[in-house]
Amino acid sequence: MTQAGRTSVASLVPWSLAMSSSSIWQTVSRVLRIGKARYIVGRDLENNVYYELPSLQGANDPNRTRRVVKWNSWKYPSDYNPKDMPIQWDAWMRHTRHTPPTIEELLRDKERIEMVRHNARVLEMRDQAAKEQEEAMRLMDHADALRQQADREMRQAAFYRERERVAQRTDAPSESETVEQAVFKPSPRRG
Repeated sequence: MTQAGRTSVASLVPWSLAMSSSSIWQTVSRVLRIGKARYIVGRDLENNVYYELPSLQGANDPNRTRRVVKWNSWKYPSDYNPKDMPIQWDAWMRHTRHTPPTIEELLRDKERIEMVRHNARVLEMRDQAAKEQEEAMRLMDHADALRQQADREMRQAAFYRERERVAQRTDAPSESETVEQAVFKPSPRRG
């Protein structure tokens, strides 16, 4: 049966049954190795097409089919990045996933990725705001410490000036005393 034959069968069957009959047809044609050599398995959100080809060993390993991707836009081989392929399709291509992903699954994953990116941006903004607030508090504490240090130094300087002034008053001769009396004034005896 050809591709046109499958289309005519699918047009006779309701849509929900057409999808299942198409997958049944693909399974039967794979087992019997009739029809096209490669089958379109699905597409991703960037419209890349994923194909499944029969295994090279044929009947020796029918479960290990070859899986390839046809990129939407042609690129040089050096321009391909493995991270451009959705992780679900990558798992299917490596045979770690048995069923190909659906568009709904890819859309849910894309929404999840966007939510994670949004949450990361929110957390980054919160961290930045916290760092700025912490820096502002540190600067305020530093300014307070400088102000307190300046006040302490001013009080100490005033204390030393006052002490110096008192010391000068007691050591300096009064105006009524003469220089000789001040110099030869005996100190009281101790003892």
